[in-house]
Amino acid sequence: MPRQNKLACLAALVLGASATCCQAADLVREDRYADITVGKTVATIYQIGNENRTTVDQSGPNQKLAQTQVGNRNQAVLTQSGNGNSLYSQQTGYANSQQVTQSGNNNQAGVAQNGVNNSAQVVQTGAYNQAFVGQYGKDNSASVTQNGFGGQVSVKQYGEGGTATVTQQ
Repeated sequence: MPRQNKLACLAALVLGASATCCQAADLVREDRYADITVGKTVATIYQIGNENRTTVDQSGPNQKLAQTQVGNRNQAVLTQSGNGNSLYSQQTGYANSQQVTQSGNNNQAGVAQNGVNNSAQVVQTGAYNQAFVGQYGKDNSASVTQNGFGGQVSVKQYGEGGTATVTQQ
């Protein structure tokens, strides 16, 4: 199939249009994804509302991610690399933002935001670290950084305008 027809078929697939010219065999593997191996990596994303945005980048085997957004204008940037990391992310409300980065092995993170304009950042490197951030209210901000082995952090914010910063090494 000529390149121009393949591009038209791909555009039809992306836009959800029906195209009789396309088949899975027409898609070509890109060189930039050559090092990705088949494993048990899973990302599940649910979004209900308007202008919600989620960016997910997972590399390495056995990564697990579940993310739910209900409301409007919520944003999440979720990155996992290494082996066996798990992440649960939930946002309900308006204009909440979170950024979670896990690298290493067997780290776990959970972020729950319910309210308006809450912001959370979690960065974990190393192995067997656990972090939870719960924000319930308005204009709360939390930053958690863990480096090393076996750290545990739990941050809960209720009300309005709270700030929390935790660093463990």
